[in-house]
Amino acid sequence: MTSFSFIRMLTVLSIFWGGSPIAPANASPPPNLHLADLTWTHHSSGVRSYNFVDVYQCALYLHDKNKPVASIRDLEHPVAIRIEILTSMLPDKMPPVWRETIEDEVTGKAFRRFKRGFASLDEGDVLLFVYMPGEATSLFLNGKRLFKDPGPGLMEALLEQWIGSHPVSEDLKQALLKS
Repeated sequence: MTSFSFIRMLTVLSIFWGGSPIAPANASPPPNLHLADLTWTHHSSGVRSYNFVDVYQCALYLHDKNKPVASIRDLEHPVAIRIEILTSMLPDKMPPVWRETIEDEVTGKAFRRFKRGFASLDEGDVLLFVYMPGEATSLFLNGKRLFKDPGPGLMEALLEQWIGSHPVSEDLKQALLKS
């Protein structure tokens, strides 16, 4: 990945959950994930920091690392977002942007499960949102599935927060393909 692409992704990650800018990751996320009989390849990541405390590391994984960044929004291919909690100093309540992004996209029962899961998060815990085209978006907490939401809505909302609502320009697509 070029430094331009990495800087762009860090900027985009700051939009994902809002607030303070993202600091460079001290520890790298796993280069690959193995889930649902697929190998997922790390695409990009960043660390969300607040008041000089690294809160979580957010990483994007793709099944096919050769797909251009623009294809992520199309959701024609599997996409995964991995969030590793880096501190035990988490807020008592779910941040509003997490609530707004997730609550509108899942059933009340699934959101209550997520809310309970959030309340128990601690340093080292891993949230994994996995989208399979034509199927659903599943949320795993430390390898255990909390819920499965039919269709692409939840992943679309997460990506909307992460990479924004504007598709990548054709010029940028071509530049990223060449890099």
